[in-house]
Amino acid sequence: MTNKSDDNSQSEGFSSPPCAMHEVDPAYMGLQASGESSGRADDDVMANLAKALLCSLPDALVYSDSKGMIRFWNAGAQRIFGFTEAEALGQSLDIIIPERLRGRHWDGYERMMATGQSSHEPHEVLAVPAVNKAGGTLSIQFTVAPVTGPDGVLAGIVAVLRDVTATFEEIRRLRAQR
Repeated sequence: MTNKSDDNSQSEGFSSPPCAMHEVDPAYMGLQASGESSGRADDDVMANLAKALLCSLPDALVYSDSKGMIRFWNAGAQRIFGFTEAEALGQSLDIIIPERLRGRHWDGYERMMATGQSSHEPHEVLAVPAVNKAGGTLSIQFTVAPVTGPDGVLAGIVAVLRDVTATFEEIRRLRAQR
């Protein structure tokens, strides 16, 4: 079983992009090619869209680099998992993965980093247990996508995660009543 929590260093050039008080470059999000402009109003809308996607969604948005170190952590991730952005950045994904599932997680992560492909269908929503800062167990659903750098080389993985603990508990309760 691989343990990724030993390396807490941050890669240069990676951090959460600016939110509330700063503008977000639409080209940064891939919403528009660098140098391409369709007018100031469209640029403002795309910048606001990028900021909303990165910062305002209630779902967790987590980007980790090729080694599984967290490089982006939005407010949704903080709400769901309890770690502040400062606490999460530079940490291994192990902070949210139950210890018993880490081996399987890292096997899949390393396979995706090596091939650019997940063993799951791209449209598939995955459901797994997770842990929060307090050590509590969560049920989460998530999707993942590979992220490439400017050179086209796989740089990391982004995940959109949703806490479905209450839903799973209700399903268990209803099944127990049968």
